[in-house]
Amino acid sequence: MSAIRPVPLAAAAVAVTLAAAAVLSACATPRSSVADTAKQPHPASPAANSPSARAAVTSRVAPSPTRPCGAADLTITPAHRQITNGVQIERFTLATATPAGCTLNGTPNLIPKGQLSAQVPGATVDLALSQQDFPDDLDITPPEPTTIPLTPGRSASFYLAWFDASSVVCVQSNGFGLNTPGDTTYSDMRVLTYRIGSICDGVFYVSSVF
Repeated sequence: MSAIRPVPLAAAAVAVTLAAAAVLSACATPRSSVADTAKQPHPASPAANSPSARAAVTSRVAPSPTRPCGAADLTITPAHRQITNGVQIERFTLATATPAGCTLNGTPNLIPKGQLSAQVPGATVDLALSQQDFPDDLDITPPEPTTIPLTPGRSASFYLAWFDASSVVCVQSNGFGLNTPGDTTYSDMRVLTYRIGSICDGVFYVSSVF
């Protein structure tokens, strides 16, 4: 059986001193906290700054349309009808479903339609009426003509006005054909069935689109 050997006092003192120094050294060494780590900036991913990534972001911004609208691009919807100073006024909206969109600028050309005869239901004929500029003596003043970009979800408007009572001749209209501003060929006409009713004095009035 081996005996327990006593440790010299000098050696014990040295051991205690070294242990204490090690503890102090560990306490004095700073450690990065979780908060400090979170504050460190992270380098941007090279892929995020690549030309292809920037191009992808740019391509998501749709360019403004530049192609003029044709009648086939448009849908026409009655929006609001009122009477001002004895004049019937209807505001119509123009919209497009063309993904790239198109533009309108100026006054559309309208041809009122009427029933051909009671014996031929649904058949229409162009009415011999004259389109005039929208009058400036009404309570409604359309904005000055400007280029209106049409895209899906964004529409434009125009006014149609007419007298529906007169001692002069009146004709009955049940709709009209529309050509876009500047197109007087009438080869690409959008027809809208709409009960206009009596149009008198041989004229009607159309505003520019706004």
